[in-house]
Amino acid sequence: MFFDFLPGVGHVGAHRGARTLAPENTMLAAELAVKMGANFWELDVNKVADGTLMVFHDDVLSRTTDVASNAGFTGIAPWATHEYSCKELQQLDAGSWFIEEDPYGTIASGEVSSATLDKMVGLQIPTLREALEFSRRHDLPVNVEIKDQLQSPGDLSIVDDVLKMAHETETEDLILLSSFNHDYLTRMHYLAPNMPLAVLAEKKHPDDIPGYLKLLGATGYHPAKDIIDPELVRDLASRGIKVNPYTVNDMDQAVSLINAGCFGIITDFVHKLRHRLSTQSSR
Repeated sequence: MFFDFLPGVGHVGAHRGARTLAPENTMLAAELAVKMGANFWELDVNKVADGTLMVFHDDVLSRTTDVASNAGFTGIAPWATHEYSCKELQQLDAGSWFIEEDPYGTIASGEVSSATLDKMVGLQIPTLREALEFSRRHDLPVNVEIKDQLQSPGDLSIVDDVLKMAHETETEDLILLSSFNHDYLTRMHYLAPNMPLAVLAEKKHPDDIPGYLKLLGATGYHPAKDIIDPELVRDLASRGIKVNPYTVNDMDQAVSLINAGCFGIITDFVHKLRHRLSTQSSR
């Protein structure tokens, strides 16, 4: 299973792929995550109008596609993601915005090659099937985060769909499932007790982290970078909990948390963290 592919601690997780070097949650970002030496990658999954599982973070399309300027697209701003089919969504350009905005300054700094820039134009929103098939080809562990389906609160069917897709792509052994909606984790543990699960926490920790994880059947804990510190990492790691903070973009913090026993660091800057760890190990 997921953790068996990654012995020890200090693994580098590519947040939405290598999203500082390519548009997030695209197959190009996944390819660069592999190239930059990520040990695993993280992606977001939403279910859309025709039931397709799509790799996309936001519940609206306006931030990371050309929906506002796409003359052939219908609907009203900000264009709710779940209201469109896979076919409609894949008509959008999910890459050119990155060139126009250079959100991390990596194009201006020369960290993105011209060949990579050329590949961004016209990138499609991938399906979960495409993403999992990529992971299978590369034997690349993947953290699948199920986004809270705001359009259908209380509907747990996306969990069943994700599990079915894992079966069809033969990637059950590569997947770590996480979500802020802990009902999804409960459902997955019921359906597939051996599937590794991770609890996402943003603003505060559960009162009893080990007890809460045990209740949900989770072995991973993914706290936001602002609520985690080395002391807590050491305590949780000593209890066998796999701690993977997100989104750690300060390399000093990342190294400090790894030295405290973090299983992995989920970062936007895969290439920088990999370089920092390589430099540190060579001393």
